[in-house]
Amino acid sequence: MPSLAAALCTRNRPIQLARALTSLAAQSRPPDEVLVIDNAPSSRETRELVAREFPDVRYVQEPLPGLDFARNRALCEAGSEVVAFLDDDAVAHRDWCRCLAAAFEDGRVGVATGRIEPLALDTEGRRLFEENGGFSRGTLEIRLPRDTGRPLHGRAAPAIAWAVSMGCGASLAVRRSAALTAGGFDEALDMGPRLPGGGDHDMLWRLLAAGHEVVYRPDAMVWHEHRAEKQAAYDQIVGHQHALVAFLTKHVLGREGGGRLPVLAFLAWRLVKPGVRLARRAAGRDPLPAAVLLRMWWSCWSGLAAYPAARREAQRLRREVA
Repeated sequence: MPSLAAALCTRNRPIQLARALTSLAAQSRPPDEVLVIDNAPSSRETRELVAREFPDVRYVQEPLPGLDFARNRALCEAGSEVVAFLDDDAVAHRDWCRCLAAAFEDGRVGVATGRIEPLALDTEGRRLFEENGGFSRGTLEIRLPRDTGRPLHGRAAPAIAWAVSMGCGASLAVRRSAALTAGGFDEALDMGPRLPGGGDHDMLWRLLAAGHEVVYRPDAMVWHEHRAEKQAAYDQIVGHQHALVAFLTKHVLGREGGGRLPVLAFLAWRLVKPGVRLARRAAGRDPLPAAVLLRMWWSCWSGLAAYPAARREAQRLRREVA
């Protein structure tokens, strides 16, 4: 079984981080190394927590703010064949590391994702996030590109639709050599409020396009702490759609030949989808209020111009530390 590093990218959340690290300490197949990447922290709390309570964990500070700066730092710092990313507000099942490492015994696999269920459904915001679809992708294994010929949600779908339905960065493992060869995570994505997401799907799609296989392992389970407040859940849902459109726009503009048309078609659908959901809402069949769906629709369209601006910002940050 390949060696595996568990990496937690965090910022100013020591309580949640301690819970996540405790779940990694209880793994049936312990990770070969555990890294905490402290992303532009505003205090020493996380450093002191790791030193005090988790002395076997390697603490690394990444000064550039942005999740994909932290993910790339983890890729550079890790010495293992596989780097498995766990969100700091998630809790890993005791077999999480074992199941993800097993996925990479097949040398064709470049990315593996795991099943993500809610840690609790005790607030309106957390229930709303699940009603909107949540993070879970079910109980059946999915392997790309093999399964792209199957119906997705009851209908035929292009490979890009499958790719964004394979899970997310809360439970994501990559073959380190493949990710580094691809240039690492795109640091223009996951830039906080400017562009809150997209780096996980971007890595998955680029490695799939490079000829690697992607597998969803439902036995690699984690539980995620969704945002408690309803408004925070709305913000997260809208932000994810904004970032998704930005990621798709990047690949429409950057890909050549026949690979571009399916992505363009899927992008067009994502721009139209909030309007379809508004119609469903009028019939009482959508969990989000009309005002939130209208905000989502605007956010999707504004996502068309978001990537170039975020790319310039990421490049500026890199230049400042060069």
